[in-house]
Amino acid sequence: MSDFKKGQAVILTNPRGAEKRGSFVGTTNLGTGRGGGLYLVVAVDGKELKARPSKVRAA
Repeated sequence: MSDFKKGQAVILTNPRGAEKRGSFVGTTNLGTGRGGGLYLVVAVDGKELKARPSKVRAA
């Protein structure tokens, strides 16, 4: 699991390499199979985005 606390400031790196600042909301598990697994949910600019844990770091 992640070591982030709910509401903690984080930096998300999107697929194009741009970094966006947001806050940690929680985790979600999309199950087994392709594209599944553990994702972190980050609130960025009023939207909740799902990201792999390797793409999220503490601010």
